[in-house]
This record gives sequence, C-alpha cells and structure tokens, in this order.
Amino acid sequence: MSNEFQPEVKKLKTTDEDIVKPAEEKRCKFFVQRKKRFCKITVGKTKEYCGEHEVILMKTNPENDSQELLTDRIPCPYDPKHSVYQKKLTKHLRICNSRPKDKPKYISTGLNARSSDDDDDCQDTEENSPTKLSEIDVDIVEGLILKIENLYKEFVEGTLEELILENEILREECKNPIYGAPTLKHLLQTSSILGYLKHFNLLDNDTSYVEFGAGRGIISYWLGKTLLRENYSNNQVLLIDKASHRHKKDNRIGEINMVQRIRADISDLVLLKLDKIDEFKKIICVSKHLCGAATDLTLRCVVNSNKEVPKIEGCLIALCCHHRCTWKTFVGKKFFQKNGFDKNSFEIVTKMVGWAICGDGMSREKRSEVATTGEIVTGHHRIPKERRMSIGIKCKRIIDYARLQYLKENGFQVSLKYYVKSDITLENVCLVAELVKCKTQVAIKQTFSNVISDLT
Repeated sequence: MSNEFQPEVKKLKTTDEDIVKPAEEKRCKFFVQRKKRFCKITVGKTKEYCGEHEVILMKTNPENDSQELLTDRIPCPYDPKHSVYQKKLTKHLRICNSRPKDKPKYISTGLNARSSDDDDDCQDTEENSPTKLSEIDVDIVEGLILKIENLYKEFVEGTLEELILENEILREECKNPIYGAPTLKHLLQTSSILGYLKHFNLLDNDTSYVEFGAGRGIISYWLGKTLLRENYSNNQVLLIDKASHRHKKDNRIGEINMVQRIRADISDLVLLKLDKIDEFKKIICVSKHLCGAATDLTLRCVVNSNKEVPKIEGCLIALCCHHRCTWKTFVGKKFFQKNGFDKNSFEIVTKMVGWAICGDGMSREKRSEVATTGEIVTGHHRIPKERRMSIGIKCKRIIDYARLQYLKENGFQVSLKYYVKSDITLENVCLVAELVKCKTQVAIKQTFSNVISDLT
C-alpha cells in the first residue's frame, strides 16, 4: 500500500500529570556518623532499619536498666563488623570468611616482632608521646639533635660510598621509549640492586632467593629473567607479602615452577619451614623500599633463621620510611641505649627523619608566610631548611648504623652504599650484608682460582 492512502496519526502530548512516578524506595534510617549521612540500603515494608543496623538498636529494660536487642540479629562472634540472624548462627560460623583458619607450619605469631631480651613493658603506645614535634620542649629537641650530629660524626661520616651498578637485561629495557619517568626510575633502582647481587657473588646455582615485601614482584620478575638468561640451575624465587596485589609480575616469568608467592606477615614468618626451601644449599634475601619496621622484622627473621641453620648467606635491602620504625620492633636498640637514647627519645628521632625528604612540612599558607624569612617554622622550632634536611638524613643513617651493629653481632659483614643517584630517589641507600663464613669461602675459592690460572 502506498503512503498516500495511510491515515495520519496524531501524536498526543503527555503532561506531568499523565506520568506515573515510581514509589520511593524505603531506606534505612540509621545515620552513619563516619560518612555524615543516612544508610542507603533499602529495607522491607515493615522495617525501619536494614539487617546490618538493626543489631545496633538497643532498648532499655526498665526493671534492671539493662540493654536488650530489638532484633534477632546478633554480631558475628568472629567479626563484630557484620551481623547474622541468631537462628542461622551455626551455619554462618561454618562458612564465615572471618573464621579462624589453620596456621601453616611456617607461621609463628610474633616470632620476629621483638627480641627475646626485650622488656615486657615495651609497648608501642602513644599515650605519653606527643604526636607533633611542635609539642616537644625545644631544649629536648636541640639536645637530641646535638647527640645525633655527634654520633654521625663519630660512626657514619665518610663511611658511605657510591656504587651504582647495572643489570644487563634491564640496561636494554631502560632504553625502551615507552617508559615514562616514574616507571624508569623504578627500573633503574631494580637494575642496580640486581647488579649488586652479581657484584657480591650472590647469583649462583642451588639458591633460593626471597623477596621480602614483594608487592607486585618487580624485583623477582627481573631476577627470574636474569637467572634463566644466564643459565643458573636449580633455583627458587619466593615472594613474601602480607597483602594480595593486583597486576602481579611474578606469574609472567615463564618458568612457573621456580616461583612461589607466600602471603604472610614478616613478623610471623618461620623462613626455614617454607615448602622446599630446605632443598637448596643457600638463601639470599632481597628487597626494595622495605618500609620502616618491616626492615627490622626482616633482619630479625634472617638472624633467627641463621641461628637454626646458617643458610642465609646474603641480604640486600634498599632502605626507606624510617619514620615508620617502632621501638618495639627495632633491632638496633642496644646501640641506641648504649648512647643514651630511650624509647621516648627514639620516637622523637623517628619524627625528625621526615625532615630529610618531606620538604618543609608546611601548608601553602604557612609557606607563603615565611617565604621572606628563609626559615622553616615548626611551632617554636625555627630551623633553616638546609640544616633541617641535614639533620633528617643524619637521623636516618644513625638508625641504619644501629641495624648494621645488630647484623655484625650475628655473624654478618655489613655496609651501607648509595645504589642510585639522589635525583632518582632520595631513599637511595642500600644495606648490604654477607655472612662472614660465606665471605671467607668465596675469598679462598677466588685465591685458589687465581693460583691455578697463574700456574697454567
């Protein structure tokens, strides 16, 4: 049929009155104090509150002035952050994600968290310690600064040398133009750390390499690539981290049998009880930017493991975040106490380390107020920026030196080195530890090899 015979259809205009608006959903009336708004979960027709917030509602019994629940939901015994109907409690306890799980054999709670000779009352509480340096008496701060400067001059000054190395694979990778500055700076750090492994003869056959605080596993990825390319045999790469990260690199190494990721807190880790680790002749530990207390936990884990069987022959840790050190976990307490520091003064030192890399620590408004004076103002402490940064760096190095003394006492030859330039990262110091017995054996082998080459 042609269009000319089709009747014209008139479109009717709709008005607001013709539109049927959907009924508004009834929502929970619980006010979430943290978010400053009401809960957005919808509720049933006869309910005023959602299932999670019903459990919070209480009524007062007038007879004994006690509190009683208005609902049959109760907090979960395993995790009170969520609730469950009381009649379904038995079933919930069997499937609750927060239920206690059987500990693996390599977990011992708090094993590396503190030394056996620590005082029982050594707890990390903030009740007696001010949260800001501006709240501390200026004489106390200046006295600690003087102590730090004297210790630095006596023990640290002139001992750090710059040793910047490269890994052959990463040398080529860093030339790739697709990498931006942030990615490139991490590759350069990883390249130098892997260069250290080769420089200190820590790359070998029959070795288990353990990356502490592995994160996405960048070091392990390039380490695995290096071991495969240079034909090292019978090696294992273990990654230790307490969190599960996205976009992990360790599953891209290729030789999947040599890589294993362990989800565990370093403070609870019994290293020698990990699966198959006893099949290897030696263990090498490595980490990049292991924050604050995690470094101390790792060093204590290394020492505790070597007390059982001295298999850990080397340790490389790129240090950072000294402001996150705690007196409870710190391995260098003996050195600090010997030089007149206690828990409170140590906490003040960990606050001053931030001066090394955190600029002036002021808001834009404060910065503009003192722009003409050339001085940094923190409460009643007036310290020029250059000296402030110098003090922060010295605090870091004294903390690191105390760690070196701990390792020396436990059979390691140790040193601190600048492993990259400061324009790559301000946290550019690496702790190098080699087991003395291993170091002696390597020297003997090298001497023997030189003698044989001379004779031939």
